[in-house]
Amino acid sequence: MSRRLATAALGLAAALLLPRSGAAQSPELTLEDALALARQRAPALVDAAGRVEEAAGPVAGAASLLRDNPTVELEAGPRRLSDGSRGLDLSVGLVQPLELGGKQGARRASARAGLAHETSQRKDTERRVLGEVASIFLRALHARARLALAREAEASALSTSQSTQRRFEAGDVPVVDVNVARVALARARAAVAGAEADAASLLHLLRALLGLGLARPLDVRGELRTLAVPPVTPPADGTVRPDLQALEAELAQARAELRLGRSAAWPDVEVGVRYQREVDESAILGTLGVPLPLFSRGEEARVTGEARVRRLQAALDAARATLEVYVEAARVQHHKRVEALELLEREALPLLADNESLARRSYDAGEMGLAEFLLVRRDTLEARSDYLDSLLEAALARVQLAVETGALP
Repeated sequence: MSRRLATAALGLAAALLLPRSGAAQSPELTLEDALALARQRAPALVDAAGRVEEAAGPVAGAASLLRDNPTVELEAGPRRLSDGSRGLDLSVGLVQPLELGGKQGARRASARAGLAHETSQRKDTERRVLGEVASIFLRALHARARLALAREAEASALSTSQSTQRRFEAGDVPVVDVNVARVALARARAAVAGAEADAASLLHLLRALLGLGLARPLDVRGELRTLAVPPVTPPADGTVRPDLQALEAELAQARAELRLGRSAAWPDVEVGVRYQREVDESAILGTLGVPLPLFSRGEEARVTGEARVRRLQAALDAARATLEVYVEAARVQHHKRVEALELLEREALPLLADNESLARRSYDAGEMGLAEFLLVRRDTLEARSDYLDSLLEAALARVQLAVETGALP
């Protein structure tokens, strides 16, 4: 018996989810296709990749041996001697600024941490974008199934309206039944129009997320149940989720910048060599310039850096503490949604087709009034609609669990 019920449930799901024969065919994407396309074209991921490339600039700049270039100084001018003759004074110097206190090392560490932060941010952006793409994809599948159900309800309402008209002409039913059947048909047609709007809107939203223009045809292909029920397997390598990696890298960058601020108490020096000639005398001199840190000693950088380190450390601790909570909440949600879905498949779906068929035969035979028949049909449609909604909720819960665990393909 359980096998027959499962077969009936799967048959009904396939009837609801598969497109009608004869419908216009357009390029269709599976969920895997949509995720692969998102990795290539999603505007948010393109922007995140560009930020990673930008973050490589400071790393390249900090890789040089010294931060500042040497400076060549040239002085020249005439000199009038006491005997009235003229001479030439000439001075040529080469000065190289040098950073002390580990400033260059701190700057390199900050640049590398900045690159690591943007790289992790790109990975986290991919995690969130893929989750959004998967959710919209599932909603588009659901909207297509709802549209198929609405069209089926429209066809049933049309058949009922025609049958009621024939019975009225035969004098079997009053005119009020004809009006009620026509109202039901109008409502069914309006529901089809609304379902078409939802399906088209979600496809356009998916198109925007994937960075596709209107010129490219787009449709979705898949079965909600297949995408809703399988368990989610977290990554086996135990990789830290990229949003935590981004926070760790940002904290490392803040610590490096704090070291840079503290090293401002050490003055930068300038060393050089100078050749100097006065008339017929010349000399080679070594030079040393040392600024006196009397007024500015990096106070702003130290205070700001210490506050930033404390803030980021607190944010990282909070994110680590709540990660397992969010994962467990998503796991429970998916488990219960699948449980509700299987309950409908086991106890409700096998009865729906029989109920509607029996009610229609009773109405055609005059054993059931129109109001009773419409009530049975409405309950049947609502139950099938609830089943589709349950499929969507279970599939969305599975996507959320995959996003929280980083298990999206």
